[in-house]
Amino acid sequence: MQHHGDRGAAPGQLWRFGVPSFHWSLSLFGLCLFTFSIVTYYINAGEIGAAIGIAGLLLQLRTLRAPFPVWLYASFILWAFVASFASSYQSIALDEVLDHLRLLAIMLIIVNSLRTQGQLRFFLLFFLGCFILFPVRGTIIGGDNLAGRVVWNYIYNNPNDLATMCLLTLGIALGFTFSRESPTMVRLGCGLSAMLLLVVLLRTQSRGAFIGLVVGMGPALFWRALKRPVRVLLVVTALALIIGPQIPPSTWERLSGIEKLTSTSTIADADPEGSAAQRFEIKKVALRIFLANPVFGIGLGAYPYGNARYAPELGRKDAHDTYLRLLAEVGLPGCLLWCALIWSVLRFAVRQRKSSEDDFGAQQAWLERGLWGYLVAGMFGSFSKLTFPYLILAVIWCSAALLPARALAAKRPARS
Repeated sequence: MQHHGDRGAAPGQLWRFGVPSFHWSLSLFGLCLFTFSIVTYYINAGEIGAAIGIAGLLLQLRTLRAPFPVWLYASFILWAFVASFASSYQSIALDEVLDHLRLLAIMLIIVNSLRTQGQLRFFLLFFLGCFILFPVRGTIIGGDNLAGRVVWNYIYNNPNDLATMCLLTLGIALGFTFSRESPTMVRLGCGLSAMLLLVVLLRTQSRGAFIGLVVGMGPALFWRALKRPVRVLLVVTALALIIGPQIPPSTWERLSGIEKLTSTSTIADADPEGSAAQRFEIKKVALRIFLANPVFGIGLGAYPYGNARYAPELGRKDAHDTYLRLLAEVGLPGCLLWCALIWSVLRFAVRQRKSSEDDFGAQQAWLERGLWGYLVAGMFGSFSKLTFPYLILAVIWCSAALLPARALAAKRPARS
């Protein structure tokens, strides 16, 4: 599939399979192999892909770039390493530090592999395709059921984690769906992907992800509805007919309990199994752990052990709060470094996007909204260990870094 003259494409630029033409690199190949492995679990080649990507970086040392967010993430990892020496769970903390070092390498590979619009769009479609064809398809067709909440296997066996990863991926799907530059078939395919992602997200019955969806993407979708009410009415009707039968009544019953989470007097009635009330107690334990260890924390990845130590009656439990868990594990300095990483990427992305009225920037905005949804959901689950957010952070930075070049190209007069 080849065509010239796509809206937003540079004069004479060639498009293939819905993305502008681009050159392959060794680091990009390694990144795709790593992504395919960690998203699909079809092959166990994540470390091989990362090694190939790093080898590709060594071949482009002269043009290697390490933006400020990468340095912030490196600082967070360094702090976690230093804090591990004050931890009673040093071996666990050091293992977690190594995992984050691998993610740092992947972030470095991404920011050096996705240097053109074609490379970035291809990677996003590749990531989306892998996620739809494996965890989404697997969940819908043959997923497991955990107390009425759908899960799949591997890292997708936790409904809250699965929902949060769907939320991040939904930003990619909606970005292409609403992109005027994308070919019609790409927009239709991504629109269908968005519906499937929404089905899985709702069937996980994750209240945190649902709140993240509403807060992160609700305002933008509402604004689009105000501008084109007739079209939105048709879309909503179609969604109700397609998605509605796929969502069991138990989903709406569980989500209806969200209103009872706003008061400590009603939180026990939020769900019949009492998980919301227990999570509230765990949050109080996490705060106690932080106040007892405000500088170094108890060690990265050690929260379940700390929870059992400070609250034996609860045992080994997750904090169910990304920020409280970080405070408890790496103290205030570590949590601030992690938040600074997120803030630096979003600040850079918003500044670049606002200075460039561009369809590519509008597509990037949906990635940002998916990330905002993740940050909101993080108040109801511990998601700092997931791989996906760091990939999305690096991708958003790459997208924002491309905007000035696109703006400059748009100002150049077309060759006759």
